Amino acid sequence: MAKRAWLVGRIAVCAPILAMVAASCGGSDGSGSSGGPGSDGGGGGGDDGSLFGDGGGGDDGGGAASGTPTTCIVGTKGCLCDSSGGCAPGLTCTPQTAPRPSVCCNGADCAPSGGGSIGKTCNTVSGAPSCTPGITVPAASGGNDSCGYPTTDFIESTTLCAINAVGGGGTAPAVIQIFYNDEHALTLGCDTSSHPVSPLMSDPEALHYPQTGDPACTDTLGRPLRPVLYVTDISVDSSCNAGDMQKGGPAYDPIAVFGTWKKADEVSGDGGVGTPDKTDPAQNKWNLTSSADPVPQKALSCTEGFGAELRFEVGLISGHSYRLQVIVHDGDQTKGGDSGEACAVFCAGTGTLCSPGVTVCADGTACPNGTVCVQGCCLNAVK
Repeated sequence: MAKRAWLVGRIAVCAPILAMVAASCGGSDGSGSSGGPGSDGGGGGGDDGSLFGDGGGGDDGGGAASGTPTTCIVGTKGCLCDSSGGCAPGLTCTPQTAPRPSVCCNGADCAPSGGGSIGKTCNTVSGAPSCTPGITVPAASGGNDSCGYPTTDFIESTTLCAINAVGGGGTAPAVIQIFYNDEHALTLGCDTSSHPVSPLMSDPEALHYPQTGDPACTDTLGRPLRPVLYVTDISVDSSCNAGDMQKGGPAYDPIAVFGTWKKADEVSGDGGVGTPDKTDPAQNKWNLTSSADPVPQKALSCTEGFGAELRFEVGLISGHSYRLQVIVHDGDQTKGGDSGEACAVFCAGTGTLCSPGVTVCADGTACPNGTVCVQGCCLNAVK
């Protein structure tokens, strides 16, 4: 592919001040998703069966702080609805009794089914850390890329033209936007009879909850061939990379894809090495449909024929800092493991756990009468 400079710099993100806090992403034992937004981990919830209950504090308030920030995977049962107000297939975004946010339910069943810690961390995060809202892409230096790994390990990192992240605190999840551009269409995953890849039905297309094929399919170097996100909570240790792919961190699938893409076939069936289709769809450049997020100005300098946006949505705790790592593959794989990676540091939400004047209950503080502890903050109870 044509050579071009890394085009992502520091982007200031100002999330609106919201009274509630989304799910956490900082557990030390993460669990990944495969073929959708779910995970293989378990998650605890409040007494109301969801991850956003008051944990038994009661609507009269004044109880022990048991509604501390919890973790879940956006779009799964019992977790936050995605930014479009939707959920994974078969689930419905269902309003809950205020001040709890809407969650994804199967009829009246809102009990968590896809919980478990998102990502990893090197140290347990306690209390209510704070940070300056925004996203920063570390500079590549000394032969290393923005993730701190040798640039020779990822020979197609220039396909990643921009990365942005917003939100992460309140009733909506953090939205991580990845913009891809290359002379071949993005490889969305390895298509098998048991693990299909969503076909491109129009060009360009907007698709929520795409099927990304066999989660065990890799390139020739053993890296997931589908586009994936890795998350590390670095609130306590800024050098922590425990959630990275290279450290065995769990991988998360995109919640939506916009633009063009194609599938790969596996050489030896499920769990094998993938080979992308040689035929590309029609070029779309940066026409990603009206449903996509705006293409960042710097990404417009990427002028190859095929563009795509990958949207990942995860629950992050406002005020926590996260290391985000994304890995994609281009559509030819002619050099063996033709993949790109990029990392960013993201301060979620407003930069603090709770809004000004709201009592923090994440550290065990009892909530005042008339409030309940929801996701670490004492919020006014509604009767």
